Amino acid sequence: MQYRHAPAANHAALDAVLASAPGRPTLPVRLTVELAGRARAHLPADAPLTVWDPCCGAGLTLTVLGLLVPGIARLVGTDADPEPLDLARRNLALLDPGGLAARAADLDALATRHDKPSYADAATAARTLVPASTPAWSVAVADARDTAAVRGVLAEASPDDAGPDLVLADLPHGIRTTWAAAPTRPAGAAADTPAPDAGPARAADQDQAPGVEFLRAVATALRPDAVVVAVGRGRTVPLPGGVRPLDRVRVGHRAAVLVRAGALRDD
Repeated sequence: MQYRHAPAANHAALDAVLASAPGRPTLPVRLTVELAGRARAHLPADAPLTVWDPCCGAGLTLTVLGLLVPGIARLVGTDADPEPLDLARRNLALLDPGGLAARAADLDALATRHDKPSYADAATAARTLVPASTPAWSVAVADARDTAAVRGVLAEASPDDAGPDLVLADLPHGIRTTWAAAPTRPAGAAADTPAPDAGPARAADQDQAPGVEFLRAVATALRPDAVVVAVGRGRTVPLPGGVRPLDRVRVGHRAAVLVRAGALRDD
């Protein structure tokens, strides 16, 4: 992929400042900035952005956007799992006035307590960072499949605007991407026996891909003109049949798709 919006840079210092959740995948910093830039090309120029991450985890993607991307007015993070959200609040607090200074002080204390130069280096990095945006932010527990709950969270987070302009989501992996129970074959049936109530066309249709179910659920909470950016593992991120993406990119073992929210909705 050719980077158009994110010049090459060493983000090791930023990585040291952010608090991550062990075992949870995170998007590379440069890819995050690049995808935001590509999405912004499909939104009104210079308009302040509200960004929603529906599976925000420790809030790293949102925090990176606030630190490195100008023009962001509001960041909203939701996740079905409440466990990492305390980390998300810690990370997003870096964007508040004095947030980076407080993080630097914490890292200095850790450096003294544990006699680790790496903490001192991270403290220095925190003091050199200047957020590109100073957005309002919020995080809440919400399952992207629960449209009513999501709409409530988004309305509470941004009561004075029309909701998110941009969704940037690293699609959940593994069992968490199975959003709906799939029909099963009768016990002992041959592998090529169609599952009950699943017509052959529908069974083969990529609309049944778990990531597609996730994207459709997300889109129901958005304005039709909002842009959804979804990142997944593999060669491509599937879309519903007949939906044309705004853009597709692939970097290493990750693929991303940009699509208008209205194209994902059934209504």
